[in-house]
Amino acid sequence: MTLLACIVPMAAQAQNPLPQLAGLPAPLTWQNEPAGWSIDNGALTLATGKKTDWFVWPGSGDYRPDSAPRLLFRADEDFSFSTRVDVAAHSIYDAGCLALYGTASRWAKFCLEAQADGGLAIVAVVTRDLSDDATAYPVAGTSTYLKVAKDKQGIFFYASADGRKWNIVRKFNLGTSGRLSAGFSVQSPEGNGARAVFSDFHYVTGKIDLWKLQ
Repeated sequence: MTLLACIVPMAAQAQNPLPQLAGLPAPLTWQNEPAGWSIDNGALTLATGKKTDWFVWPGSGDYRPDSAPRLLFRADEDFSFSTRVDVAAHSIYDAGCLALYGTASRWAKFCLEAQADGGLAIVAVVTRDLSDDATAYPVAGTSTYLKVAKDKQGIFFYASADGRKWNIVRKFNLGTSGRLSAGFSVQSPEGNGARAVFSDFHYVTGKIDLWKLQ
């Protein structure tokens, strides 16, 4: 996997503004368009500009940016979705993420995110009006596998170094009813932009045993 793929600006893609990815249950739609995107051999690259974020400060809620690009599809009631994420980060909090959206105040993201020491770490953010942000553990290199699974109202986040053996990172309930949207996001809250490559997608629908997905 390389992060040197040609990124086509959104202005140049006006004739076909939506990426097409095989294996997903519904068409993709944008929530905040990226600086650019490309698809190369089935891998999706998203690029974002400077100062792009998706967060609600838990102390007071007065910091609530919603500018990070997101590419989402409508997921089934019960499902699992995983992808490999490879991040080109330049500044703290640059990240590539799995995104989960219920409403404007009920959503989550699961990220490979740049840290203060220059490395990358697994970070989970669950937002129920305010964001609950938790850093799990550091990752060697620039890539990892991330997975989200939902059974009824229970939602699990998992991470893996190889896409085969998974660790449970977060268990939660968004407090929403009905189906959620899932997909991809990239952010650069403090920097001048970042890129993330998403590949090796796996989507499964139907009854999910959240504990057996490890």
